[in-house]
Amino acid sequence: MNSQWSAETLAAQALGEVDAASGAITPAIHPSTSYERNPDGTYRSGLAYTRSDNPTYDHAERLLTTLESGASCMLFASGSAAATAVFQALLPGDHVLVSRVLYWGVRQWLAHFGVAWGLDVEFIDPTDLPALRAAVRPGRTRLMWLETPANPLWDVTDLDAAVRIAHAADVRVAVDNTVATPVLTRPIDFGVDLVVHSATKYLNGHGDVLAGAVVTARADPFWERVRVWRRTSGSVLGPFEAWLLQRGMRTLFLRVRRSSETALAVARHFEGHPALSAVLYPGLSSHPGHDIAARQMSGGFSGMLSIRVAGGEREAMTVAGSVTLFKRGTSLGGVESLIEHRKSTEGASSPVPDDLLRLSIGLETPDDLITDLEAALQPIARAGGERGPIEPRSVPSTLIDVVANVVEQRVAPFIIARGGQLRVKSVEDGVVTLEASGSPGAIVPAIERIQPLLRAAVPQVTAVHVVWPGQTRPAVPDADTVARIQRVIDEEVNPAVAAHGGRVTLVDASDGRVRIRLEGGCQGCSLAEVTIRQGVERLLRERVPEVSAVVDVTDHRAGEAPYYAPGKR
Repeated sequence: MNSQWSAETLAAQALGEVDAASGAITPAIHPSTSYERNPDGTYRSGLAYTRSDNPTYDHAERLLTTLESGASCMLFASGSAAATAVFQALLPGDHVLVSRVLYWGVRQWLAHFGVAWGLDVEFIDPTDLPALRAAVRPGRTRLMWLETPANPLWDVTDLDAAVRIAHAADVRVAVDNTVATPVLTRPIDFGVDLVVHSATKYLNGHGDVLAGAVVTARADPFWERVRVWRRTSGSVLGPFEAWLLQRGMRTLFLRVRRSSETALAVARHFEGHPALSAVLYPGLSSHPGHDIAARQMSGGFSGMLSIRVAGGEREAMTVAGSVTLFKRGTSLGGVESLIEHRKSTEGASSPVPDDLLRLSIGLETPDDLITDLEAALQPIARAGGERGPIEPRSVPSTLIDVVANVVEQRVAPFIIARGGQLRVKSVEDGVVTLEASGSPGAIVPAIERIQPLLRAAVPQVTAVHVVWPGQTRPAVPDADTVARIQRVIDEEVNPAVAAHGGRVTLVDASDGRVRIRLEGGCQGCSLAEVTIRQGVERLLRERVPEVSAVVDVTDHRAGEAPYYAPGKR
């Protein structure tokens, strides 16, 4: 189709391509997984197997490539598959900077697998440009992962500035553009290298397709690594889903603009509402990122906003349970409006405030949505919900405050996401003592990173010690191997996992093989493997050199109260 046409026109006509053989205007579905070879062994179409290519998703990829002003696109079986493929194309030891506020699934994958596979992940606030610049390690940092507006607090990152910081150090930039969509923001126009989508959301827009996509600004060796990963891992989309996706994209511009207009109307109506302490939406002039959003978002500010309910979690849950038009569901970008209490969805380690409700605005009339939400908020307003903005975080003053702030911003996100906690216990004569609890697998691998990070961020720090709850000194070597193993479990492992209601029991130890059983909150926990391999085993090997292996003999299927439920998103 002639490139003179607008992106909206190209989307409406799915590039305007007509089937040469039949004259069909609607794109076809090609369910075949195999393609016939020519007599000489070559493929007449260049297609060999649907895990590599399929005409159905080729069409959807070309359309999204055009909408994002990219060079090439790959569809994936889900948004998570698309996002993680970018990280999996990196190499062990690569340093990556990741938005502190981002889609929870990516954060969890990085904590569970990305770090364990050797990525050096650092969570940062990309809205703080000086801090972002300072976090880049020339020659070590390989990827900057941004999300704007960032789910679910809707922080806005200055893409132009972030890209300049990254490219000055040869750092590749990837942006999750799920919320903004190419209708409102085209990151590649700001110099971004890779654009990622959970295509399940706005691109499809009808809640009936699970899909993901990555668009690149250029086809280079890194892009080929992503392509090879998709092919060899098999994380491809089915032909029917690809066909539904391209059909959804044909109405993308109409849906995104309508939901953005309605979201702005809802946000304006509820700003300053007596039952709310804050309305988080980039389209409001009171939003800290409004000016940047107005500069890099064209035609609207998305259909996503969050509200913070005065009174806290109980009141927020009451509001979510009282709506009748909004649907209580986990997703966004569909034709129906959704409401969700994110803290309870993400779990105890979520950084999301417990009074926050996330709203995905659909295609209903604004007045109906406002009426529904107004009715749900009325009991809280009558009860005297306090008005006013959320109090800003105090500026650190003392040395311990400065250290605590660095730990909270740059260390704790990784620790918390993997099932651990870390707090500053004391700072004396430049020596920082941190008390760790929760999964040892979250703590132990990070210890060697914490000291250089704190010393670089706070020059007054001379040393960092990590202790476990109740521990005052390192374990004293014992002549008896079993007794030494038991001492490590009693003095270092169990005080940590006790924070999550767990316990590790030594079953037996012989010939260097230690058999342990996980109980309580540790039994059945999805982080059990991380706790053992990267925590318990590593501690025992360091403290007791005779230990050669740790064997888990737990009946995990019998677990009743895991800290991380097995089906947790």
